[in-house]
Amino acid sequence: LFHRWVEQRSGLVGLGESIDGIASERDDELEHGPEAAALARFQQTFERSPWAGLAPSEVEVEVHLPFDGRLVICKLDAVYTGDDGRIQIVDWKTGPSPKDDAELELRQLQLALYRLAYARWKGLDPAIVDAVFYYVGEDRILRPERLDDEAALLARWRAAVPSA
Repeated sequence: LFHRWVEQRSGLVGLGESIDGIASERDDELEHGPEAAALARFQQTFERSPWAGLAPSEVEVEVHLPFDGRLVICKLDAVYTGDDGRIQIVDWKTGPSPKDDAELELRQLQLALYRLAYARWKGLDPAIVDAVFYYVGEDRILRPERLDDEAALLARWRAAVPSA
């Protein structure tokens, strides 16, 4: 619900089909239960966030990243372009933030893949693309100390995924 609200608020329509939507899930039914109160809190928090006054260049865009003979599907929540030309990908999170540095290290892989996917899609140098998590329930922005570059992602990928 929060993602849909941010998308509608931006005036942009996301690109691509949602692969994470469930046909039986009815957002209109959720808007009147306990989820409605949580959504209201998230909306109030967002309105105080650094992105409240900014217009995203992309929302809810699905980018397919060919990666080491496989296809990684990246669903980017929002993308902003700064006055300096730098790009910032923001991944909205309505759940709890990582409990420790080890968990944040694992989660940074998502942002690193998003950065690489977006840079390739737009023909940009990944060095000008930043990515952050915004844990809206906690009003907490998390910027990993580093985001893996393509070589590091590839090495980690190959260590984790057996060869086909």
